[in-house]
Parts: sequence; structure tokens; C-alpha cells
Amino acid sequence: MGRYSGRSIRLILMCVLSLVIFAVEISVAYVGNSLSLASDAFAVLSHLISMIVGLFGVRFSRIRWHKASTFGFSRADVLGAFGNSVFATALMFSIFVEAIKRFINPQKTEKVLLVLIIGISGLFFNVLNYVIFMDCCYCRAPPRDSETGK
Repeated sequence: MGRYSGRSIRLILMCVLSLVIFAVEISVAYVGNSLSLASDAFAVLSHLISMIVGLFGVRFSRIRWHKASTFGFSRADVLGAFGNSVFATALMFSIFVEAIKRFINPQKTEKVLLVLIIGISGLFFNVLNYVIFMDCCYCRAPPRDSETGK
């Protein structure tokens, strides 16, 4: 069997697609002066970071403890999730501040059709990402019996 399972390959594919979508959206947001497209691009970046952290967290959490690391890396996924949430919070705050600036001093969006097309493609990408992620999720819970709750 290869180094990566089907789940890992799909997660890596999602990371590559996310990187491409981020690059396209942030470029068009800059050219079109669109805050909404830039915020979606950074949301895609946040998802990309969380997928990478999840991929490495799952890999590192399998490493057992030894003398150099007494707890092993069992908390690597938790630490990664914390770092990603701090990044997402800082990103949200910076977008909020930029939105207030734009509310006070409105700016015209340039190349509206291009921004719209890229925005719609970003929406389709997010839906595709969701469908792929739900199929390869590492944290899928086993089905429970509705009568016993177990």
C-alpha cells in the first residue's frame, strides 16, 4: 500500500485546489478593489491552513511518546486548531476594520463582472470542498442506536 490513503489524497487535493482558488480570488480582489472577494479569499486561506494543520495533526498525533517527548504528539492537533482559530479571529477583526473604513469612505468596485464570476466560482468551490470533505472526514462518528443512545 502507498504512503497516503484515499482520505489523505483527497485532503491533499483539497489543499491544492484551495491554494489555487485563494491565489485567483486574492488577485481578482486586488484588481477589482473588492473587499467581499478578499474576505472570501482569506476564508479559503483559513480553511487551507486548517486542512494542513489537520493533516499534520493526525499524522503527528500517531507518534508515541519517548524520552524526548514524554506526551508524544497527541496534542498536536489541538495546538494546531488553537493556532488556526487565533488566525481566523485576527483575520475577522482585520476585515471588520476594513469594512468600517469602506463604510465611512466608500470605494467603487472595478471590473464587476470579473469579480462576480470569480465570486460565483468560489461559491461552487466551497460547495465542492464541503462535499469532498464530508466524504473523507477523519472525525466521522459511528452511527448510534436511537433507542439505547449507544
